[in-house]
Amino acid sequence: MSNSKPIFFGVGKIGKKIDQSASFLCNFYESPFTFNGFVYKTVEHYFQSEKTQDAKAKHSIINAKTPKKAKQLGNTCKLDVENWRKINESVMLKGLELKFSQNSDLKDKLIATGSNELREYSRSDKFWGGSLKNSQNKLGKLLMTLREKYLEKES
Repeated sequence: MSNSKPIFFGVGKIGKKIDQSASFLCNFYESPFTFNGFVYKTVEHYFQSEKTQDAKAKHSIINAKTPKKAKQLGNTCKLDVENWRKINESVMLKGLELKFSQNSDLKDKLIATGSNELREYSRSDKFWGGSLKNSQNKLGKLLMTLREKYLEKES
């Protein structure tokens, strides 16, 4: 990791805490991609839809008007919590890979973040987020892993 300041990204108006130019890193950022015959508006739509095998619920989540609504619907799914904890990071990584591989402009912007540490600014999420004390910054780490993969392919 470089000695430069981390790039904090997030959605909404969080003030000076986040880098607005890095909003493309957010799961709520509209960046359509296709997978298994479905078009997902955002990574959040994809991630939440993977919580269920119920076709009706999955379609509702995929077709939700906003990522916030997709998250709300995903949070109502009956979930095998133990299993979800085992796979949620790989599901998130898959969604990120789909987003950046099918949106080359965003892939280029991810690569352009260089060696900066990426951290999601969250006021409550210590698992995916990276701004609270003892946060695990899982989303930022997955983004940095993906960036490294792309940088290796370029060299």
